[in-house]
Amino acid sequence: MATTTNYGWTTPDDTSLVKDGASAIRTLGTSVDTTTKNLNPSTTLGDIEYRSSTANTNTRLGIGTTGQVLSVSGGVPAWSTPTVSGTSWTLLNSGGTALTGAQTVTISGISAKNKILIIVDAASSASASSFMKIQLNTDTGSNYYWVGNIIIASSGYNNANIIGDTNFPGDGIIIGKMSDNAGSVVYGTALIDGCNTTGIKSFQVNGGGTKSANDNHRLYNTGGYYNSASTISSVSINSSSGNLDAGTVYVYTSA
Repeated sequence: MATTTNYGWTTPDDTSLVKDGASAIRTLGTSVDTTTKNLNPSTTLGDIEYRSSTANTNTRLGIGTTGQVLSVSGGVPAWSTPTVSGTSWTLLNSGGTALTGAQTVTISGISAKNKILIIVDAASSASASSFMKIQLNTDTGSNYYWVGNIIIASSGYNNANIIGDTNFPGDGIIIGKMSDNAGSVVYGTALIDGCNTTGIKSFQVNGGGTKSANDNHRLYNTGGYYNSASTISSVSINSSSGNLDAGTVYVYTSA
């Protein structure tokens, strides 16, 4: 007996003498019915069919639940719950790191993190008028570039002290400057992005020093980039003069 090209349905040969036409029609109809059902296995509202590994047979994928999306698992379509977007932060140095005993304090152990949030709480130096800086990968080279506004307080913060400034390049990211009194402290935050890439890393900084009975403290509101092909593995807090003698730094990371 002859068969069809695509689905192999049985049909009479051209030279066959069909004695029972009704039986031949039923046989062909059964084949058509079976093949059609295999191509359309849906049974329920929302079903989706996809090509299975069996020839001339499709597989039924039932409808997913509210909020799921169609994805691929093991090479076939599947419903999945999408990952919630957003930034999840983890404190790298539990309890913070004390800023004492050295001119530079380094927090290491950063690996495969794209964002770093640095919080500096009441950092100070034994020397007055010290700039507090962030340095990445202990890099003290001229690879830090920023622009922004600085308030230089000759007698206290006021609008006459605000200037625009650039630093192209510098040896660190300045958080703030102590006054000309060693009792002054610096508070600030820095957000660094692109830390797990081999390209430029951008940053935003807000911080400043307290007056502490004297003047010439500075507040920084700046942004810029760190020009390095290395991924970030450590963060340092540096005093431009004298050893750090107080304060805490907290380093948060996010993938």
